[in-house]
Amino acid sequence: MNSLRRIAAVATVEWARLLRTRIALTLLLVVPLLQIVLFGTAIRPDTAVAVAIAAPTASDAETVAKELRKQRNIMIVGTGKPGTAEALVKRGGAVIGIEVPEARSFANPLAKGGPLRIVVDESNAALASAATARIEAAYWRTLAERGDLAGPGLTTTRLYNPDSRADWSFLPGLIGVTVMIAMIMLGSLSLAREREGGTWEALLILPVGRAEVLLGKLLPYAAIGSVQGLAVMAVGLWLFDLPVRGTALALAAILPLFAAAHLVLGYAIAARARTQLAALQGAVAFYLPAMLLSGFLYPFATLPGWAQTIGNLFPLTHFIRAATGVMLRGEGWAEVLVQALSIAVFTAIAAVIATLFQARSLD
Repeated sequence: MNSLRRIAAVATVEWARLLRTRIALTLLLVVPLLQIVLFGTAIRPDTAVAVAIAAPTASDAETVAKELRKQRNIMIVGTGKPGTAEALVKRGGAVIGIEVPEARSFANPLAKGGPLRIVVDESNAALASAATARIEAAYWRTLAERGDLAGPGLTTTRLYNPDSRADWSFLPGLIGVTVMIAMIMLGSLSLAREREGGTWEALLILPVGRAEVLLGKLLPYAAIGSVQGLAVMAVGLWLFDLPVRGTALALAAILPLFAAAHLVLGYAIAARARTQLAALQGAVAFYLPAMLLSGFLYPFATLPGWAQTIGNLFPLTHFIRAATGVMLRGEGWAEVLVQALSIAVFTAIAAVIATLFQARSLD
């Protein structure tokens, strides 16, 4: 009985301490709630896929569009003359393009003419495959209803990833995820450790500006992060035959910036946190939403509007677009620099926040 009382007393004290510890409550309550909200948002089986239609006449295009609107999760984003649907897919404005040949459409499948052509952006196979299958099934069902199964049929052109390999869709983003997690952990935990040991304050009293200290500590880690990203890329090329159709130098050039963005963010988290545990919690609270809302685990287009708005704030989102563009879509410097600009803006804001938090912690 005395033993039970002692156990109960210790449990009571521990419970009281737990209730007063904000970090523990956050780990136990806030993080699980955040996970269920983000996973539930990211995994959306009913998501409209953008489809463009090109046909010889506007009435043919509208007839095909009318048939496709009957299908689940098909969103018509444009109609036009022959060639415009494929062009829109190549520009990234649609996931699937339907090119209707002369004298053949959903409305007139018995007419003579070439096969219906479906052009699919397979750089994200998970997003395109199901919608393509639904469109093909709808077309064959129409032919069956009209009694023309022996007709020219259809052809499917799969751009960027002709074999619909899921690993090709996944690996470009993995480069960014690997660098992101490593850099944010290094940035937050190394600075938190120095603050706990007192060496950070000792460094700041030297005749060196805070920005200079931050930049000096950042450069070696940014170099390590760049090498890490290049190593992951090399393994993808070697083991998985991942292509590089664009300017690989452009992607390599933004790796230091991408690594620096997360290092600076890690410094900002550590400057705000009081302990290494708090810094670790802050790092996890950042990179978990980044992975879910960037298009890494699930297609970015499947996210609702508000989640896409948040996702566009993360550097990982822009790096994945740049990496996918270079490796699969054959993009060059211009497209990569557009994404690099967003990463640079994030880095600048994080640097200002880190500097302010450091100054406040010393006051």
